[in-house]
This record gives sequence, C-alpha cells and structure tokens, in this order.
Amino acid sequence: MSVRDILLQANSYPRPTPDWAIERAAGLATAFGARLSLALCQVHIPPASNWLADRLLDAGSLIAAENRKSDANVQALLSAFAEKVPADCRGESFRVHCSAMVTHWQLAIRARSRDLTVVPVYGHPDSVSVAEGLVFESGRPVLLLPEKAGKDRAFDRVAIAWDGSGVAARALADALPFCRRAASVALVQVMGEKDLSEAAPLADMVRNLRLHDIEAEPVEIELQGRDAAATLQGFCERDGRDLLVMGAFGHSRMREFVLGGVTRSVLHAPTLPVLISH
Repeated sequence: MSVRDILLQANSYPRPTPDWAIERAAGLATAFGARLSLALCQVHIPPASNWLADRLLDAGSLIAAENRKSDANVQALLSAFAEKVPADCRGESFRVHCSAMVTHWQLAIRARSRDLTVVPVYGHPDSVSVAEGLVFESGRPVLLLPEKAGKDRAFDRVAIAWDGSGVAARALADALPFCRRAASVALVQVMGEKDLSEAAPLADMVRNLRLHDIEAEPVEIELQGRDAAATLQGFCERDGRDLLVMGAFGHSRMREFVLGGVTRSVLHAPTLPVLISH
C-alpha cells in the first residue's frame, strides 16, 4: 500500500479548523507525493422549534448570526486551503452539510475512497466523535493530529502498539508507508495488561517487516498503573517517537461506538500524532 490520496477533515463551527492543521496536512501530502483534498463540515443551525424561546430570547436572530459566522468560516477555510496547499498536490474541496453539529456519516462515505483521513485535534467539541465514526465506518486509517504535537513532526521515529491481535496486524499493515519512510521503527508490547500467550510473537512481526526492508526494534514495556494508553504514550515521549500506530478495539452498534479502553483514552487525549485503523 502507498499513500497517494489524503483527506483532511475540517470544521466551520463553533471553532473553525486552524491554519496549522492545513499546513501540516499539506506537508504530509508533499512528503508522500500525495493529493490532499478538503472535506469541510459546514454547520448550519436549524431554526428554533420553540415559539416562546424565539419570542422571548429572539432565538431566530441569534441563530442567524451564528450561521453567518459558520458561512464566513467556510470561505476563510477554502481560501486558506487554496493558499497553503501547493497546486501540484491540491485536490478537491467539498462541503459536508451538518445540522447543528459535525457528524461523520457523510464524511465516512467519501473517506472510503481515500488512503488516509487526517482529523485535527484542537479542542473542537465534535472531533472525538468524528474520529470514532471514521475509524469504524470508513474502513480506512485515520491520523489524529493534535495541536500540542508541534510543527516539526516528520514521522521519522514510529512506534507500533503490538499485542499480536488481528486488529494490531491491520494497523501495522496500514502503517507500512510510514514505516518505510521512518529512520526508526519500534514494535512496542505492553506487558501485564492482557494475556499474550496466544498472541503472534514480536519476533515473527520483526521477521515480516524485514522482508519489507524495514528493520524494526522489538520493545517490551511494563504496564504503568492500569492505563495502557498512558503507558504507550509515555514511552513515545521518553523515546522521542513522533508517531504512534495502533489498532482500534470496539464495534459499532445502534449508531453508537463501544470502544476498548485504550482506544477511547487515546482518542480523547492524544499527546502525539496517532495512526488508528480498525
């Protein structure tokens, strides 16, 4: 697999996607020689359904003002995308119309025909739910890009969370394009979190990656407290890793996502870029 087609998820409201997210996504597309497209979730708040609230609070005028803000943010984001993404890697820009809040359903359909979707994490109230939905509904890997990660992330030092499961194997396969570009790849197994007696051994995965011309270092780390997510991210920080790869445990049921504990913790508080697939 190679990364040739990247989708950047952006929001118009209440907090528009910041310029740094567009710049970093453009840098990623340039590094891979990929095309970057913009999926802009445009929020439009529907009219107030309560007549009394509209009469007493002038809700209609307030809603109209917020919708104008959303519309203005759309134009600003489209302009920023055209300005900051080089023409030779700039793809299409399209709007996903959302009522009252950003949702993943329409976006997931478009993401299925891309190699990778980038979801910036910058404090937007719907970012986590959108990322959850894309991970489970698009069938494609999702890259969480937190603001705190800094601008100098080159994905040169990759850590792959490995527990020998099928989900971990799928995530590793999706991460091969990143691993081929990296100067260092670590296969990281958290000891003491779960029974690994039936797991595919680290040595087998090291052998497999070597056949792809990727030299991976097997690393075993002890679980810190009861939080495997914090253990993994703590290792990445100490070891200077700038990308964490992990599989998402969980399933979709009745349009709600039942997530594994590690998946949920990382989605809610990523401390570095995280590539997630399911």
